[in-house]
Amino acid sequence: MSEELKELIEAAIYKEVASQSLYQFAMQKTDDTSVIQLLETLIQNEEGHLKILKDLLVKGKFKPKAITPRLQTLKLDTYIKGGTQLEGSGLQDILLYAIKEEQSAAEFYSHLMSTFISQEAKDMCRFLAAEELEHKLKLELIYDDLFFIEN
Repeated sequence: MSEELKELIEAAIYKEVASQSLYQFAMQKTDDTSVIQLLETLIQNEEGHLKILKDLLVKGKFKPKAITPRLQTLKLDTYIKGGTQLEGSGLQDILLYAIKEEQSAAEFYSHLMSTFISQEAKDMCRFLAAEELEHKLKLELIYDDLFFIEN
């Protein structure tokens, strides 16, 4: 494994741990059971990401999976206001906050891709960005189902 890729994986691990901590903090600030359930799910997702990244550090090789082009976003982070803080937020704002966090993480990895020389590191960035966008889409679909109910 190149030093570049190792540093990228370590940065991604840090980002996942930070996201997990953020969601744990938000859980302490609410009594709403639906919000707590959502945050627990988000924490479990971050734990899954951590496992993948830690396994990569141990195995030392990254084999990118094929990324299938499909709908990547409903763009809720662009068109819906709110979701700027977790403290005191209800389910709708916490979902929107998480959507914005996933978009931010995807952008981080996309921008980072251009800074690397090795193809392996670039492939890892592409993979991580796609994973974050996939999680964002899942959250957007939950948001859509809950808050854009048709009459």
